[in-house]
Amino acid sequence: MKRSLIWIILLVLLAATIAKLAMNKRVVEERVYRLDKSAPIHVGVDTVRVGGTADDRPFGGTVVPAREGRVMAEVPGRVLSVDVQEGQWVEKGTVIVRLDATLMKLQQDAAQVQVETLEKDQARYTILTEADAIQAVQLEKTLLALNTARIQLANVTEQVRRSIITAPFTGQVVQLFVEEGTVVGPSMPVAQLADPRSLEVSILVSEADAHLFQEGDTVSVQVGPTSTPLIGHVQSVGRRGDVAHAFPIRIALPASTGLNPGMSATVQPAIRKGEALPTIPARALVGSSIAPEVFVVRNGVAHRRSIGTAGTSGSRVTITEGLVAGDLVVTSGFISLTDGAAVIHQ
Repeated sequence: MKRSLIWIILLVLLAATIAKLAMNKRVVEERVYRLDKSAPIHVGVDTVRVGGTADDRPFGGTVVPAREGRVMAEVPGRVLSVDVQEGQWVEKGTVIVRLDATLMKLQQDAAQVQVETLEKDQARYTILTEADAIQAVQLEKTLLALNTARIQLANVTEQVRRSIITAPFTGQVVQLFVEEGTVVGPSMPVAQLADPRSLEVSILVSEADAHLFQEGDTVSVQVGPTSTPLIGHVQSVGRRGDVAHAFPIRIALPASTGLNPGMSATVQPAIRKGEALPTIPARALVGSSIAPEVFVVRNGVAHRRSIGTAGTSGSRVTITEGLVAGDLVVTSGFISLTDGAAVIHQ
């Protein structure tokens, strides 16, 4: 009897436990939020409006000579003498380095002897051919050998001439890379030459900022923290970026500025009349700074779209591509927002 009562009590407790768990499960399920994908999402929006201009951020660069380059050796040899010093001003054609051309001069003498010998043979064979004493083919072979010898002589003579390395343009010797006794080979630099009379500012800009500069633009250039801004002109805009997707810009400076190559400079891009661009609130941006995107609302549907930006002014971002004035962009309510989702905006 007692054992039966115990089993009855256990069964009652088990049933009560199961009922309680079932009730708790139902309550939890009722309280859990389930997203209704068919229901529109409430978002905040803002209208794209015109009012921005090209980015007015200054771009950092360096003052460089408009003309500079390395003077290269064109023939191999040992440096006999260095005829200039660093910092020296040289005219075009001034000797910079002399190479030992002893062996080349011996080859030149040998080639000269060969040419003279063949010229005598040609004269003799010409007379013999006219007298039918020898076959004409002998004269033809001599003429061919003579032409070959003359080419060899011209080649060696040019090598001897190039053993004296001269300045390709008028400028200042910035750096020497060799000294007496150095053995150089073809295409090895011997000196760095620059003409500081004409200066430029060289800057690198990202692909998103390259459109801010056009050839012929007038820009403001600040060299040093306290100097008076200079008026520069965009000389060239690189059409090919480097591995970092940066494009080179060269800006010509006015003459007689008293500046030196290597000085730091900042460039303010030109703001063209009528260059009003669309702007959006910065909070509308999604994605990354490298690939910015926004949600555009059209006919009650949010569409994710890539855009191009040209900088920030206050709380608004200037847009260069991807949006036009009048578009609606989402500024809040991004939770659960996906491309193609139905939305309700105020």
